[in-house]
Amino acid sequence: MAIDRHEWLGRLAAALPEDSLVMATYIGAVGFEWSHHTDEHPRSAMLGQMGDVIAMATGLAIALPHRPVVCVDGDGSVLMELGQLVAMGQAAPANLSVFVADNGVYESIGWGDKGRRPTATASTANLAAMAAAAGVPHTADVETFDDLETQITAAFSTGGCRFVNVRTEVGHAKVPPRQSDGIEDKYRFVRHVEKTEGIRILGLARQDRKLMRTPPPD
Repeated sequence: MAIDRHEWLGRLAAALPEDSLVMATYIGAVGFEWSHHTDEHPRSAMLGQMGDVIAMATGLAIALPHRPVVCVDGDGSVLMELGQLVAMGQAAPANLSVFVADNGVYESIGWGDKGRRPTATASTANLAAMAAAAGVPHTADVETFDDLETQITAAFSTGGCRFVNVRTEVGHAKVPPRQSDGIEDKYRFVRHVEKTEGIRILGLARQDRKLMRTPPPD
C-alpha cells in the first residue's frame, strides 16, 4: 500500500509545533507541495540539492536541542548519500524527526524514454531498515494514514530520534508556483532563527566592518 503525498504532507504540516524548524528538500514535487501546505513559512529551510537534507537537519537538531527539528526528504535524495543515516544514528538527537516520501521513483528529475526511473526502494532497498542498522533509535515503514498519524503524534509528544519512511503513491498535486528561490529561502530561514533564538548568525564581513565608523556588534 501507499498513501497520497500531498495529503500526508498536509497532515504533517498541520501538526508542526509552533517552535519547530524544518529542513526540506527544495527539488521537485516534494518541495512545491510542502511550500503550498506551509504557506512558505520561514521555519522551513528549503535545500536546493539532493543528498544532504538529513545531514543538515541532524546538525540543526544538535545545535538547537531545545527545539523540535523536522526533516522532509525523498527516497532518491536519501539514497544519494546513505552516510547521512550513519551520522544521524551516531548523533541520535532526541529532537529530530525525519519523514521520507518514498514513492520508489525519481519523479521530478529521473524521467527517461520509458517514463520515471525507479529508485532502489522499488526493489531491494528498505530505508527504514537501513536507518535502524545505522543506529537510529526509532524507525518505521508506514503505508497507511493511521500508521502515519501514530508516528506524527509520537514525534511531537514523546520525541526521540525518529526516521519514518512513508510509502507514497507516484504522482503529484498541481499546486501554485513557489514565491521564492533558494537564496531567498536561506536568508528568510536564518533571519527566523535569529529572531526566535535572539542570536546573530549572519554578520558583516570583516572588510565591510572596516569601512564603518561604528560598526554594529559582531
